[in-house]
Amino acid sequence: MPAPTLKISAAARPIVDQLLARATTAADQKKVNDVLRSAAGGDGNKVLSAAEAQAILDTFKAAAGSATTTDAITLGVEQSTATIASMKELANLDGVSSLFTFQGGSVKEKMIAELNASVARANGRPMELNMLIFEFQSDSLEKALLDIAKKNPNVTIRIIGDSGQATDSGGNALPSILKAKLPNVEVKYKKDFPYVFSSTLGRPTYNHGATQGLNHHKGFVSIIDGKPDLLSTGSFNWSDTADTKNYENLVVMKNTDSSSRRGIEQFNDEFAGFWNDPQATLSPNNFANFKSAKWNEMLVANNRPPIASRPRADDSYAPYTPRLDRSADVNGFRPSDVARLKELAGATLARAITAERKAGGRFTSVEDLQERVPGAAALSAEALAALHFGSGLVSLNTASFEELDAVGFSKKSARDIVTFREQHGDFDSLEQLKGLGVPASTLSKVKASLSTTDVEAFFNSRPFGAPQGGTGYGSGATRTTAAMGANGQVTTTAASVTVGATDLFNRAGPGQTIDVAMYGMSVGAPEYNALVAAAKRGANVRVVLNDDYTAPTVAALKALAIQGFPVDVRVQKARTMHEKFGVVGDDVFFGSANFSSSSSTKHSENRVTIKNEPGTAKAFQARFDELWNKSK
Repeated sequence: MPAPTLKISAAARPIVDQLLARATTAADQKKVNDVLRSAAGGDGNKVLSAAEAQAILDTFKAAAGSATTTDAITLGVEQSTATIASMKELANLDGVSSLFTFQGGSVKEKMIAELNASVARANGRPMELNMLIFEFQSDSLEKALLDIAKKNPNVTIRIIGDSGQATDSGGNALPSILKAKLPNVEVKYKKDFPYVFSSTLGRPTYNHGATQGLNHHKGFVSIIDGKPDLLSTGSFNWSDTADTKNYENLVVMKNTDSSSRRGIEQFNDEFAGFWNDPQATLSPNNFANFKSAKWNEMLVANNRPPIASRPRADDSYAPYTPRLDRSADVNGFRPSDVARLKELAGATLARAITAERKAGGRFTSVEDLQERVPGAAALSAEALAALHFGSGLVSLNTASFEELDAVGFSKKSARDIVTFREQHGDFDSLEQLKGLGVPASTLSKVKASLSTTDVEAFFNSRPFGAPQGGTGYGSGATRTTAAMGANGQVTTTAASVTVGATDLFNRAGPGQTIDVAMYGMSVGAPEYNALVAAAKRGANVRVVLNDDYTAPTVAALKALAIQGFPVDVRVQKARTMHEKFGVVGDDVFFGSANFSSSSSTKHSENRVTIKNEPGTAKAFQARFDELWNKSK
C-alpha cells in the first residue's frame, strides 16, 4: 500500500486498486506507489484525487495495455513522468500564464476566454472589470465586453482609455461602446490635450510631442465580490493588428499564490487612484467640454475666433471605492484569512480545517474540502462561495511578520526575515535562511509552505498640468521598494517603473546573461545606462529592438561591442516587435513601458517584475530566443 504520507480519496481508491493489481511484486508495487505519491503532490497536497489516479492509470494502459510484467510496470512508470509534469503544469499553483502572439492561436481570443471565465467564477455575485487601455480597436473584443455587460447585470465594467480614443476615427471602440448606453459600463478618458497650433491650417493639430502623458497601459483587473481574481497585462494592445501582425506578450495572473494576489491588488489600487483623480481622467461629456475649451484657448491665443458650442451636461461618475474583500483563503496564513474562516465555519470546524491542511496539504476545491473534512458539508452556499483555495504557499519576499509567524517561524526569525528584506532586497533561495540562523529543524518544518517568488507592479503617472511625473495614482505614489542602485548598495527607493528594471540589471554579475526585447530604447534612459553598466561589469547583454526609431541605440550598443564589452544587438525588421520585457536568470520584467524618458517621467505606464520563478522566466527566455533567431 502507499506510504503513510499519501492519503487516498474515497473516489480514487478503486482506481488505485486497479493500478496496484498490475504490480505482482513488492518492488513493482513500490514503483507504482512512488508514481502515485508524485502525482498527488503536483497540486500542493498529499491527497490523491480520482482525477490524478485516473491520469496515471490511463498512462499505464496506453504504455503497456493490460500487461502486468515488471517490464510493463517499468514502461508505465517511465511514461508517467510526462503525465505528472503535465498535471503539475495544469495545477498552475502560482497562477501565472504567459501568452505570446504567433504561438498556439489568437492571444485576443484567449483574453476573451479569460474575461468570460472570470464572469463565470463570479456566478452572479457582484463583479468589477477595471480596464486601462491605450488602444482599443477590435470588433470581437468590443462585442465580448458588450455581451458580458448585457447578460450580466452583476458585472460593472469601468474603462480608462487614452485621450486619443475619445473619437470614433480609426475604429476606436469606446465611442461605440458608449452608444449602447448600458448602465453597468462606465468610460473615462485620460485628461490630455496633445495639440499644437498650425498656422498653415489655422487650427490646432495633433502632435505626439505635445502630450502631457498618454494612458499607455494595456490590461484589466477582475474583482469578484471584493476578492482579487485576475490581472491581465503586458505589451498587447487591444487591436487586431496586435494579434495578427506584431510580436506581443500578455501575462495572466490569477489569485492563487500570495505573490500573484499582491500584483492584482497593486494594479487595482492604481486603477482606483487613476479613476478618482479629476486631473487624470474625465468622463466622456466632461472630456469633450475640456477639449473644446482648450481648443478655443489655442485659437484665441493665435488670433483666431473661438468656435461657438453648447457645453455638454456634466456626466461625472461616482468615485470608485473598491469593495471590502470578505473571502477566506482556506490555505492562507494571513490573520484576516484565519479570522474570516472562523466567521464562516465556526471555531471548531475552522480548527478541523486547519489541522487537516497541516496534515495533508492544501485544499484544491470545495469538493476536496468536504471529502477531507466531512463537517464542511454543513456549510451554507453563501459560506462556500466566500471560500478561496490558494496555493498554500507564502513567499519569503512578500509575507508579513504575522504570516511568517503562522507558518512556523519563531518570532525572532520572522523579524529577522523582514529586516533582511528591507536591507538587502529579495531572498533568492530558501537556503539563505541558514545565514540568518534559522535552525535546520525549523526550516525542515516550514519549507513545504514557502516560496521565494515575488511579484511587484510598478507605475508611472503624470496628471494634466503637473510639472513632473510620479510613481502612480494609487498608493504606488508613495510606495517604496528595496532596490539595488548603480553603486551596488540596496536602498529603499520610490517604486517607479524605472526601478523595476534597473534593480535587476544592477544585481547582474560577471558572466550572467541579460536578455532584453524592447520596442523603444533611448540611450538617455536610466534603464539603458544600467544595462550598459552591467555589461561593463562583465554581464553578457543581448538586446532585440524594433526597426523603427532605434538606429542611435543600435549604433551605441554596437560601439560597446567593438570596444570589447559583452554586448550584442539585433533588429527585428519583418514584423513590428512591440514587446517590452527582460530576463535575468529566474527573474523577469514586462509591461507597457519602453526604455525612454517619456515612459519614466510622463506617460501612465506599468512594469511588473516576477522574481525567482523559473517557469515564467523559461517562457520569456524561449520567446527572446525566438525573437533573437528571427532578427538581424
